[in-house]
Amino acid sequence: MSKPIDSGLRQIKTLLQKMGGLAMESIKLSIHAFNKQEDAHIQIEAWSNMILILSEEVEDKATELMALHQPMAKDLRTLKAYIKISYDIERFGRYALDISEIQRTIGRWEIRGAVFSIDELVSKVMRIVSLALSLVEEEDQSIIWELASVESEIDSLHLRGLKALIELKDADPKQLIAYALTIRYLERIADHACYIAESMTYAYTGKRITLR
Repeated sequence: MSKPIDSGLRQIKTLLQKMGGLAMESIKLSIHAFNKQEDAHIQIEAWSNMILILSEEVEDKATELMALHQPMAKDLRTLKAYIKISYDIERFGRYALDISEIQRTIGRWEIRGAVFSIDELVSKVMRIVSLALSLVEEEDQSIIWELASVESEIDSLHLRGLKALIELKDADPKQLIAYALTIRYLERIADHACYIAESMTYAYTGKRITLR
């Protein structure tokens, strides 16, 4: 039987889905622009600002539902989780913006010597973000175990990437800085995807888990 609070929960989920879609596009564009050394800052900044506005709407709506309905048990946990998740998705957009600012900050870099690629790391990060957002939409706990596995792979790729940068010979210092920052930002995006999974697990079960 539907409860009065259910409509509000669906509205918040819709806001989170919009945020997630914008965040995915922001990450994709930031990486594309990074690889091409193109400037996509204006578009990504616009998306990041929109995500922030939607995040504030989520917090306002969740607070309103708590005040009006005084929810208990799963509904209360879900509202608390949604507020946390809105922040995590906002961080997706913020890190995408940070990646887009690298070239603006340090300038273009030369590609010298061995070619360094972050394609595998990017693929894993896009996967873990997709899994986290699916968990919000589908409420399928089985997703968590794949997400945890991907997160472990990302940690390994992150460390491997940093070691590879150290070993690059004759590389442009700007290139080293740019890739080191981007690798770090991607790893942080993955961390926030894990936070989303942890929040949703708490909402569903009342149990707290740590995936990192």
